[in-house]
Amino acid sequence: MRASKLIGSDVRNAQDQNLGNIKDLIIDVTNDRVYYAILSFGGFLGLGDKLFAYPVSAFRQVGNEDKVILNIDEERLKKAPGFDSKEYPDFNAPKYRSEVDGYFGPDASVKPMKNQLLRRASDWLGKDINDRNGKDVGEVEDLVVNLGSGKIRYAIVEFDKSWSLNDKLLAVPMQALRYTSASKDLVWDIDKSRLDAKGAFDKNKWPDINDPKTMADIDRTLIVLVPVQSGSAASGAEMQDKKQK
Repeated sequence: MRASKLIGSDVRNAQDQNLGNIKDLIIDVTNDRVYYAILSFGGFLGLGDKLFAYPVSAFRQVGNEDKVILNIDEERLKKAPGFDSKEYPDFNAPKYRSEVDGYFGPDASVKPMKNQLLRRASDWLGKDINDRNGKDVGEVEDLVVNLGSGKIRYAIVEFDKSWSLNDKLLAVPMQALRYTSASKDLVWDIDKSRLDAKGAFDKNKWPDINDPKTMADIDRTLIVLVPVQSGSAASGAEMQDKKQK
């Protein structure tokens, strides 16, 4: 699913009751992972304005609809650890995350990974991208995530006009975007000469991102684009794993 569609989507239980909606996703920007979906239950079951982090493995998508199913009973919903909607916890600090992971157990929780850096997905949507010299490259239009595997498959980038993509969008590997805490912008980590615009598409005419042929075509482009010497680059095995999925 597209992160921009997932954020704000309806969440229903197995009885098709509307529980609330997804307010955000918590992602690991160095390891291409989705850790949690942040839920607002909108007063359902008397839960008020609190928000709750749920492991993405607890959800399943309903076809191609912009809604997801959270198959969990009411008592478990009520007892889950939450936080004030006006004060997000620091997900990089272990305190709240350990409460959530402890509550849902090791089978549901996403295992911590080396050099993990957790951020809200909403902070990445529309985020500016510069090249290594500080010149404009474009911005992040969207992220494509797989709820089943907890993977961020692609970042979708709208490139600046100087990159000659004619305002089209292009799927790129997350490893192409380097995050530095010293800058509010992302850094594009691939030489311009390596960019293949054949897979670019119109903003209003997205390809079917669940179609196996489309995914295979995109993955072939990603393998070419993965930065060879980037510290956050995926290994060939990881890229092959993505291709198979």
